[in-house]
Amino acid sequence: MNPSRIAADRTLLALTGAALLGGGGWLAATAGPVAERLPRWWPGPAAKGTALLDRARLADLRDHGWWTPVAVAGTACALLLCLTWLLAQVRRGGHRRLPLAGPRLTLRARALADAVARRAEATPGVARAHVTLPAGAKRSRARVRLLLEPGAAPGPVLECLTHGALDEARRALAPHPLETHVRMGVRSRRERRTR
Repeated sequence: MNPSRIAADRTLLALTGAALLGGGGWLAATAGPVAERLPRWWPGPAAKGTALLDRARLADLRDHGWWTPVAVAGTACALLLCLTWLLAQVRRGGHRRLPLAGPRLTLRARALADAVARRAEATPGVARAHVTLPAGAKRSRARVRLLLEPGAAPGPVLECLTHGALDEARRALAPHPLETHVRMGVRSRRERRTR
């Protein structure tokens, strides 16, 4: 995933969380015994069961010339940000195209990931394999998760995977580089008996 996209996602999540936390803290502070200790200027709901902005206060805000444009622009910006974020998440899925060596040749990222996973599962000692190819701006990355059979040695499995399925994927994407990150786990004997 692109580092700038990660930063944008985390920033948006942090701002949303801060707004929700601030709103929840404000509501918690204006109710019960805490409300009696707050200064007089602290804003709070008038009485239980009332709306945060009643009709009279909303009419006062609408009398100001800046209120309506700011409310409309803020809502529109929030909607556009959320839609852009949603489209970025959808585009990041398996429809990503990887460039191949030939002119105007591409390969779906999901197809390559499935092929590498099938080849990895054919490796002796591998019970299950899952491969993802997250989007990257300049280079492709492969995240490989392997579930090994009990007693399988990780070294030979990794050697076979590196010189087999991953080398084939690198050759398919050449001259574009492919970074790989492999995680291994061992299937428990109990899981093996239940299948």
